[in-house]
Amino acid sequence: MVAGKLMLGALGASLLAKAAVSVPDMSIFTGSTAAEPAQIILAAGEDDSKKPAAEPEENVPELVTDLPEPKVDENAIVPEELLRSIRVERDLLAEQKRRIDLDRAEVALAREALTIEKDSLTELRDEIGNLLDRMEAAKTDDLDRLIAFYSSMKPADAARIMDDLDIETTVMVMGTMKPRSAAPILAKMAPVRARAVSKIILERSQLPADQDLVGIKLK
Repeated sequence: MVAGKLMLGALGASLLAKAAVSVPDMSIFTGSTAAEPAQIILAAGEDDSKKPAAEPEENVPELVTDLPEPKVDENAIVPEELLRSIRVERDLLAEQKRRIDLDRAEVALAREALTIEKDSLTELRDEIGNLLDRMEAAKTDDLDRLIAFYSSMKPADAARIMDDLDIETTVMVMGTMKPRSAAPILAKMAPVRARAVSKIILERSQLPADQDLVGIKLK
């Protein structure tokens, strides 16, 4: 027990010696004393008071306080509505394309019908032309035959028939007949009829606007 107490006493003396060595000697700060906290705060205030006060900057924009509240667009297209709009637009384009294709088909069909009708009209025109040519040829043959008949007749007999014949046929026969055969017949015709035939034969060589058939007496 005595030995244990001695060891504890020696350990405590050693610890006290170390603590005395670790504490700094305040006597080295000759003529100086530790500053109190109040003095430190006062010094800091004095340093700040010596600084010039900050001047307000110029051209600083004023603070706007009456800004309108942001508006939410009720018509803003959300993704689903955008997709729906795209589908609608696609359907409209498809419908327009379908109508355009239909119109083109109708135009092509109309052109084909016009081509067929044109060919049909061309064929009909050719047929009518051929028919007119045949009629003209037959008319010429008939006129030549009629002229041959009157030329072979006596002038008095031919004149008597032509006095009662329609003026168109008389002028046609007398105008186509050779002058040597037509002159004796014209001489035997009634004077009024002969003058009318002569006048018409003369005027028919003129243009329609220059013809003067006014005052012609047939009988």
